Amino acid sequence: MPKIFFTLLACLIISKGLAQKHSLPPLQDSFSVYFDLDIPTLNQAAKNKIDSLIYLDKLIPGSNIMIVGYADYLGSEGHNQHLSEQRAHAVEDYLITNNFTKQHITICIGKGAIERKVHPKKVLGYPTDRKVDIVIVKKDFNKGKTSTKAVGPKTAPQPKVPEKPNILSRTAAGETFRLNHLYFLPQRHLFTKLSMIELDRVYEAMHDNPRLKIQIEGHVCCIRFYDDALDEDTHDEHLSLNRAKAVYDYLVEKGIDSTRMKYAGFGKSRPVIANEETEDEANMNRRVEIRILER
Repeated sequence: MPKIFFTLLACLIISKGLAQKHSLPPLQDSFSVYFDLDIPTLNQAAKNKIDSLIYLDKLIPGSNIMIVGYADYLGSEGHNQHLSEQRAHAVEDYLITNNFTKQHITICIGKGAIERKVHPKKVLGYPTDRKVDIVIVKKDFNKGKTSTKAVGPKTAPQPKVPEKPNILSRTAAGETFRLNHLYFLPQRHLFTKLSMIELDRVYEAMHDNPRLKIQIEGHVCCIRFYDDALDEDTHDEHLSLNRAKAVYDYLVEKGIDSTRMKYAGFGKSRPVIANEETEDEANMNRRVEIRILER
């Protein structure tokens, strides 16, 4: 039954959008991300906006959302339809990497080009039409209706909790394990709220095993002419070091003795994959690891 409600809602919103030049109405709980000309993949600005929406609790894993992609008038009808679908799925894939699930993405579609009366001087199209709209959908259980009202932090289902790092049984002294659920804002050493789950797992392991000593190691990717990346918070080229120190500082503030921990930044010097060519390969190199020193 919920799927029927969400499907009906999707049809109503999309129908209304078609009546308004194919664009969704300017709802408070509708967010748009924009794409480069004839490109189906997210650029860095679009990723930064989604990251910020998640960090600010505008988009919350566990809430139901709709994703609708568009293109401008350039290109054939078939090309624009395919391009808009690719853009919608690019946003869907990026949200899934940030703890959203397909179960809560109630619709993900492309609507092709937004209809406009083409102005002769607009030879490069309309950049604002190259977009994907993300609409938050909430089930109003008190009234039994579906609305497009934002889900607040107190009512949103909690994201899936990652498994507790079993560093004593799985990692030998001298070896490392990766913090797979540690997320930083782009080009910054500030981690997101979702990272607290992972950081608290490390804290619990350190608290429960007082003989355990570790080194926190930061790594970056995708830079060519420098040893480390620029940190926009400190304006220095020590992003990997600063991210490792951010984890160190968090554990110290939680009560872990600083003498049991070290931190280091290795920049791009220890890649998992040399010369990364895809975003997945970049993410493998962009990481923070824990090295067991003593246990």
